[in-house]
Amino acid sequence: MAYQRDSVLFFPPMPRSYKKHIAFQVIGAAVVIFVWYNLNGGFIPKFMLPRMPYFSFGSEIGCLVSFNVESDASRIQWARAVNSKKSVTDTMTNPAVHMVGGDIILRGHGTKFQTLEPVMARPPQTDSDITFKEWLEVAATGSKGIKIHLHSMESVEISLQILKEFNEQKPIKFPVWVHADVLQGPHGGKPVIDFERFFKTLMRLFPKCTLSLGWTTGTHTDLSQSAYTWDMVWDMLNLIQAHEEELTDHLIVFQARLSLIHNSVPQLKWLADNTHHSSVMVWHEDGDITPNEDVMYTAYRFPPHLIYYDLNHERLQRLLSEYRHRSSEKVHELVLRRDEVMFKPQGWLKMGFHRQKNSILASTEAIILVNPIVHIVSKSKYLPTSEVYIQGRVTFFNRKHREIDSHRTGLNIYVRPTEYTMFDSIVGIRCFIGAGGELEVTGSNLPSKIPSFRKTARMTPTHANCYRFRITDERTHLSFAVKALHDCTMLESVEPDEELVAILSVELPKGLEGDKQHPFILRMEDNNREGLIDELSIKHKV
Repeated sequence: MAYQRDSVLFFPPMPRSYKKHIAFQVIGAAVVIFVWYNLNGGFIPKFMLPRMPYFSFGSEIGCLVSFNVESDASRIQWARAVNSKKSVTDTMTNPAVHMVGGDIILRGHGTKFQTLEPVMARPPQTDSDITFKEWLEVAATGSKGIKIHLHSMESVEISLQILKEFNEQKPIKFPVWVHADVLQGPHGGKPVIDFERFFKTLMRLFPKCTLSLGWTTGTHTDLSQSAYTWDMVWDMLNLIQAHEEELTDHLIVFQARLSLIHNSVPQLKWLADNTHHSSVMVWHEDGDITPNEDVMYTAYRFPPHLIYYDLNHERLQRLLSEYRHRSSEKVHELVLRRDEVMFKPQGWLKMGFHRQKNSILASTEAIILVNPIVHIVSKSKYLPTSEVYIQGRVTFFNRKHREIDSHRTGLNIYVRPTEYTMFDSIVGIRCFIGAGGELEVTGSNLPSKIPSFRKTARMTPTHANCYRFRITDERTHLSFAVKALHDCTMLESVEPDEELVAILSVELPKGLEGDKQHPFILRMEDNNREGLIDELSIKHKV
């Protein structure tokens, strides 16, 4: 206890035991802090830190941060094919350029004179007046970022080793992109870069970079039906997800050719939506004929921070600069039409085995159901009436290379469900679209007091294996309209076709009427196909 002595506040000395107690507490706290810091790599646990590689400040730094372009990737300017001494010197003095791109081959590429020295050139060229090492010495003298495109498997390890050694001597503080075409794309040949070997080498030698991946492409006299298909982007997603632990904090960019964009935006947007920290780069090949509206389509559909442009074309660049944030004024009318049928993931709930990896791959562009043990349920509910219906399209994929099981392999759409927590015991009316064209309406796990009913039909499937459907629950009977479509990929497929005609009209037995509101449910029946569903919506007739 403190007391006053000669107008001074005086504290008596502490007992020895109390001092020892305080000392032990201080030492204990220090030990706890030491252990905590070492286990978590800092005072704040890693799991509490946002995984935002955009705020790194080495060679993995994001372009948006490095060049301070206010989250608008279209403002990043590129210099492409900077593969000579003169071009790299000129580019480094050009204040308009942010990123310098170069192509790497081994000297004598593809000839009997091929060496182990990486030089800057693009096939079919076989040599250059500048080596990759010399190119780095010049390209790294300023504040611009670099992007290297590797064109042969033999050049990967040698080039990345040079990059690693350069970074060790003089740490890189600007963005570095490492690009390879790792999958076969529209009209493209078989890729020369094996993704697994490329990725393992990159992670071993120079992991701190932006990983840039693309598809091989080619030209064709008519590109109106060409696209980066759903299978192509799905294959790319599989590559990324096979290494998702290693790529947790990596920036990833998918590169797509502008002349092939017209029918590919939904697929590319779906890929970006399902890949963490990913963006899309649209590049224009010299000589490609591309309508203005295709540039605007990408600008309209992608947020500004998620899409880069390497156009190398004055007209297209001027159009992008002027209309990037007013792109709706310049898009094709079918792009705006597609807005009316966009899938809304926020309107649906995932149910079943929630931890089943990739059981649902959702985006505003489409949702893919890959496993019957998971289903989706609409958040909005309805009363049976002719004024409400569900509509959409389903495309079946055979990525597991399995035979279909007739009247079993396909998509279930459940109407008027009452129990739906377990995937294998959904109670309601089951409307089935089979991958082989089978259609069926029947009861699903209904109480025994309700008479059984079943009505079937069949239609001839098309090569697209795609169906448009509409189901109207009219209280006393159910109307099931389905049409086999010849295309579900082209932008033009969004055009409304003739009125869907009900193929099955089913009188419903007594005991099902009820006055309760019900959701809609979608679920795959088995594992033999994957179902991609787009243009899915619940409509109210006007």
